Amino acid sequence: MSQSKSTTSAPLRFIPGKFILCLASLLIIANVTLAQTPTPTPSPAARRASARPFPPPQYIPPHDYDQRNIKLEFRFDWEKEQAIGIETITLAPTVKDLKRVDFDAAFMTVASAKLAKGGPLKFDYDGTKEKLSITLDRAYQPNEEITIVISYHTNKPPAERTALIGGGGLNFILPRADDPTRRKQVWSQGEAEANHFWFACFDHPNDFVTTEIVATVEKPFSVISNGKLISTKENSDGTRTFDWKIDVPHATYLTSIVVGEFAPVVGEYAGIPVLTYVYPNELEEGKVTASRLPEMVKFFSEQTGVKYPYAKYAQTTVRDFGGGMENISATTQTDNMIHDARAELDGTSDSLESHELAHQWFGDYVTCRNWSDIWLNESFATYFQAMWDEHHLGHDDFLYSDVKSNQEQYFTAWARGLRRPIVTRHYANPDAVFDTYAYPRGGAVLHMLRTYLGEDNWWRSINHYLTKYAHQPVETAQFRIAIEETTGQPMDWFFDEWVYKMGHPVFRVIQDYDAQNKQLILKVRQEQKPDPDSQYPQAGFFQTPVDIQIATAANTRVERVQIEPKEEQTFKFTVDSEPLLVGFDYGGTLIKELTFVKTTGQLLYQLGTIRTSWGASGPCHN
Repeated sequence: MSQSKSTTSAPLRFIPGKFILCLASLLIIANVTLAQTPTPTPSPAARRASARPFPPPQYIPPHDYDQRNIKLEFRFDWEKEQAIGIETITLAPTVKDLKRVDFDAAFMTVASAKLAKGGPLKFDYDGTKEKLSITLDRAYQPNEEITIVISYHTNKPPAERTALIGGGGLNFILPRADDPTRRKQVWSQGEAEANHFWFACFDHPNDFVTTEIVATVEKPFSVISNGKLISTKENSDGTRTFDWKIDVPHATYLTSIVVGEFAPVVGEYAGIPVLTYVYPNELEEGKVTASRLPEMVKFFSEQTGVKYPYAKYAQTTVRDFGGGMENISATTQTDNMIHDARAELDGTSDSLESHELAHQWFGDYVTCRNWSDIWLNESFATYFQAMWDEHHLGHDDFLYSDVKSNQEQYFTAWARGLRRPIVTRHYANPDAVFDTYAYPRGGAVLHMLRTYLGEDNWWRSINHYLTKYAHQPVETAQFRIAIEETTGQPMDWFFDEWVYKMGHPVFRVIQDYDAQNKQLILKVRQEQKPDPDSQYPQAGFFQTPVDIQIATAANTRVERVQIEPKEEQTFKFTVDSEPLLVGFDYGGTLIKELTFVKTTGQLLYQLGTIRTSWGASGPCHN
């Protein structure tokens, strides 16, 4: 899911590309290599004023069955904003003598429940608890399957229950008095737990299911959903019935439906259709907007070593949707992403498109088992979107517009008092974890992990993680173990301080030169303090590798040293002459605050080095 473009991508850039890179280099000097100004710490009074109650721990709710398949058959009452449905759900007990099943179900009117092969079943629907309880005809055992048919219709939820990205559950878009040409549409939004607003299920991400959606709509409407279009039937009453089916198990929140008038922008990758459904009058603009989508599918397939795993990839633009949602094989996008060729010169929708596409691997192919681990979905999509930028726009753009931007968004949240570990069970509700830590902070941590592991180990670990846990719900520990199994390197220290604890190092670096022994001496001090107002676990002293750039008149080199979890360390480097440039954390990889005071001469040399590196025709040439 994309909360907004500012959350998952850099802002649009409206200045010439070469000037951007020069500006990026200068700002990296000022903010990363030289002296990062420590993030302002709120005063005790300000902290107390903004302090929030410590949320209770959240756990996966119990259920005593395994969902196997859900088939939904729909027609729609536009005037009442209702879906009239028949749900056929197949499940298997996970306990002995199962006599009752409880489903998540909200804002429904249930007419009946029965066995697919048998008689009617007693049921109780509690709208307050959002539960549908069905009493079975006998006790069932774990080696049996049960198929239940539920007849019902949906009801419009109150606004306070749909305050998600664009609205949770099933949304009807209709003409209004102030907008009479408004397009009629129906679209769903399931993440985090809103798909039980339109069909009964266990609406949590740890129980995967296959699905089929059969929907009948008036012409000229079309239906787009998950998986493969099995058939389109023309009916005598002027309607059409679309049958979509996906045989790949997935979390229930990834099930989706979109109804409306659309024209497809058609592409393909390795025989897989790559489709963008847009409004018929925006077909040419849609071709411009989605022109790089097949290349993105190719890039993620080849880099991960896992070919795009579904029958098709589609993204469908809809009205009043707040961003993007990675429904499995059928992303829903805001119609604001469409632009023409002139707008393409100023900025693209690549960040949104690549973010949601990356989710097809990270969030759909493997899915966080609990919302505590949402970074396995969102941070990965954030960082893989950044790697698309690196592939398409170059490494400098990637460092400035993605790596640096992700770090800055985190520091902004930290300064506001929004502080927590990336992974924690303590959150108010599932929607509360879709924040800075799930997106840019986690993306910044993944960049550190990639840098630490190196390219070969990083990509082999990613492939092993995806391959081993394909079509399964996962937890963060399984990602760590996949890295350890691939590389042989223990990673518990990294995850402990960067993922399970909150905070970041605050470094003070002092540089000296021993002329007699021709040694550069760096004294590195960690000055971070615990937040006294937080109950979350906090990192104390950090251990981390860090790259040091050393430039003398004769040569430039980069050396990696290991920061130990202690207050102060001294590093000595043999050099041929007094260094002209010393960079701490070359490339700006670490999430850190840094004070590294340098002389005016050292600063001017460093600036001159950047200018010289571009050459006489480079962007900084006057």
